[in-house]
Amino acid sequence: MATTKIWPVRDSLKRVVDYASNPEKTTEADLASVIRYAMNGDKTAADNAEETEKACYVTGVNCSADTALEEMINTQKLFGKTGGNVAYHCYQSFKPGEVTPEQCHLLGVELARRMWGDRYQVLVATHLDRDHLHNHLVCCSVSFIDGKKFNDNKAAYSRLRRLSDEICREEGLSVIEKPRGKIPRQIHFAEKNGEPTRYNLMREA
Repeated sequence: MATTKIWPVRDSLKRVVDYASNPEKTTEADLASVIRYAMNGDKTAADNAEETEKACYVTGVNCSADTALEEMINTQKLFGKTGGNVAYHCYQSFKPGEVTPEQCHLLGVELARRMWGDRYQVLVATHLDRDHLHNHLVCCSVSFIDGKKFNDNKAAYSRLRRLSDEICREEGLSVIEKPRGKIPRQIHFAEKNGEPTRYNLMREA
């Protein structure tokens, strides 16, 4: 089961790329059976004090993970489209325990390829800092093919969700068949922290 969301980035391409590819969120200590990515080859001490390599789950689609920011900025400059929405930030989040880190990442890369792979540069980063493994996909707003901007509308979001569900079904993962409406962010966090809201007070009543 994967939930998805997409939103525009207007302020800084650098900020969102740095956030998505943060090694603190994308590293895995146990590397015996994981796909190794070259982005961060630093050596770190594990809990047992043995030296082990960190593998980062960061991949570029139509760009290199190492130079994604520069490549996206160059595309925008090439077509003279450096203003407005500079990127789109999307996440794909899985139910705790349903996927392995490497599987989560491969599913995110496949989603990026199906959604944007023939026209846009995308950075895919899998974050491992939560119980629910999740992918961040950062899509350059300008096509490297013809300079046209990605049209983020309801149809695009529906396509993103449909593609994610399609990939999950192909992999034998669960899919949310009847998604419920979105809970406002402040209410979600208030309920998560056990604070009273009109909704949980009504449920108690």
